[in-house]
Amino acid sequence: MKESKTYNEAFKRKVVTEVLNGQLTKEQARLRYDIGGNTTILDWMRKYAGFKMRTAGCDPLPILRNMSTDESKEELKDKIKQLEAKLEYAELKGRAYQIMVEIAKEQYNLDLEKKSGAKQSKNSKKNTPK
Repeated sequence: MKESKTYNEAFKRKVVTEVLNGQLTKEQARLRYDIGGNTTILDWMRKYAGFKMRTAGCDPLPILRNMSTDESKEELKDKIKQLEAKLEYAELKGRAYQIMVEIAKEQYNLDLEKKSGAKQSKNSKKNTPK
């Protein structure tokens, strides 16, 4: 059985700061400082990356600083426009089917609406190829 190590608060904060500043990845820090457990550093980050760390000059999300927000906003706006157009098309298509069913019922006396609980007729089973 492995002996569990204990780390002091200062060491934990140092490791978290290095990871959050982008100097090391969690895995690199784990290997460099011989820290056991795959989630140990993540747990420390959850504990120490709060308000106190931000006021000490440590940004808990350095990736966001490098992210081009204008590009991602434009991409999201384009995606929204595409989805709105698809939704409008689907709604128009649904309305067209509704009109088609109404016309078939009024002009040709055909009831095309699906009946709940309707069973397949015996004749259709005989004509179905297997």
